[in-house]
Amino acid sequence: MLHLLRPNIEHTLESFNWSHLHITRAKLAALCPSTFAHGARRYHWITPSITAYLPHSNTGRLDLPHSRRKALSLSHRRGTKLQALLGEDNLTAMDEYKFPDYRLKRKMDDPSKTPLLLIACGSFSPITFLHLRMFVMARDYVKHNTKFEVIGGYLSPVSDAYKKQGLTAAEHRVNMCKLAIDKASNWLMVDTWEAECPEYQPTALVLDHFDQEINIIRKGIETENGERKPVQIALLAGADLIQTMSQPGVWAAKDLDHILGKYGSFIVERSGTDIDEALASLQNYRDNIYVIQQLIQNDVSSTKIRLFLKRGMSVQYLIPAPVVEYIQQNKLFEEERRSSSTNLPATNGDKGKQTEASASASTN
Repeated sequence: MLHLLRPNIEHTLESFNWSHLHITRAKLAALCPSTFAHGARRYHWITPSITAYLPHSNTGRLDLPHSRRKALSLSHRRGTKLQALLGEDNLTAMDEYKFPDYRLKRKMDDPSKTPLLLIACGSFSPITFLHLRMFVMARDYVKHNTKFEVIGGYLSPVSDAYKKQGLTAAEHRVNMCKLAIDKASNWLMVDTWEAECPEYQPTALVLDHFDQEINIIRKGIETENGERKPVQIALLAGADLIQTMSQPGVWAAKDLDHILGKYGSFIVERSGTDIDEALASLQNYRDNIYVIQQLIQNDVSSTKIRLFLKRGMSVQYLIPAPVVEYIQQNKLFEEERRSSSTNLPATNGDKGKQTEASASASTN
């Protein structure tokens, strides 16, 4: 097993306090050849053969100062979890990742309720007002119809490895999502973990990532009596996604059970989608699926936005103004503009369809 020594925890080959090791720097470098470079970042790994040179006490614990044991423990915990999710090869791109929690609610308003975190996975190429409205509709639904209390919401853009038509670079999609919520929300955040992954990550593993960050590392959320309560992680999606979940062979069965069985989903109705038919084949998970009505119909999709741009038409007031400006400044979607198209598609084809099942099968 390999463990990542993160630069931001100070235990890298460059900054580690060598007085605590029963080994020279040169010897350690020889035992640890897996030093990678990616742009300006460097990544370092520590192997089991190296741990034999770490000083241990009679109890078998590392004989290091408390602060350094704590830092190494955090590195080990995060590294092991990432390894389980991504595999050893993919960990190299994640060393400077930092989970955003600056808008998370710190303490529950009503301790009798169950804390809930909403996660929207998708392409966001580009993000639209409907993506943002889904969070607001879900929070209203939760407030008036459930015993949950929303403590935050995350947009999780898919990585470039998704290879979907019309998918602009992850860097741009992340930036557009951040611009969309920067001044428009005080509880939504953009998590870059999935977007930074060098390989496609199935939705089930993305939800596991949030569960790890919120419930394992941060130990849930605080209640008024000082205790901490585990947070329910849930997928927020449009009705077209739940429709694909009801179709045999589209999603990996174990992923479907993991998403709907362990986490659950809040589904926003969408025009042209027969959600009742979809739910009929998902009865085993019906208690974990919450359907949210769109009282004001909105069928704006990223695909339609790209088609407007392709035709040289304005998308003002269909997507946030800062996103419109960003698209113009960075000349995004111009390749689509140069290609031909005739019909407006019915759906946006976001993450969760056949690609999900095939990618899941190859990843897991």
